[in-house]
Amino acid sequence: MALLGFLTVTYILLVGGQLNGPTIGGVFTVVGFGAWGKHPKNVLPLLAGIFLAAHFSVHDTSSTAALLAALFGTTLAPLCGYFGPLAGLIAGGLHIALTTNTTFLHAGMNLYNNGFSGGFVAALLVPILEKLAERRDNAAFPAINE
Repeated sequence: MALLGFLTVTYILLVGGQLNGPTIGGVFTVVGFGAWGKHPKNVLPLLAGIFLAAHFSVHDTSSTAALLAALFGTTLAPLCGYFGPLAGLIAGGLHIALTTNTTFLHAGMNLYNNGFSGGFVAALLVPILEKLAERRDNAAFPAINE
């Protein structure tokens, strides 16, 4: 839990963000869910994907909205932990793209917007990733699956 706190505060400071009320609340949320299986190995790919997608788009990576998308985007940590870091990188990029384009649905309330986006990204990616994993397993053991 402490490692997640240090990691998220370091991320905020490295991208030039401010430690204000909403971002500290996001850090506390990440730290709290560290007791339920979040850890740096399944959070770092998400943060990297969110940062890369924000950096190469029109969004400022140090804005409070982008930082909240990064912090609350770690809701996809189980997806990253199960399917691997590449899936986490993709999920992070999709999360910030969806979060920044659906703020009007929730009147700018970033907590609700990030929850909606995280659920939508998971609902989109999990069936695709499961099918890809099934195909990979079938290719590895063709005699067993016949």
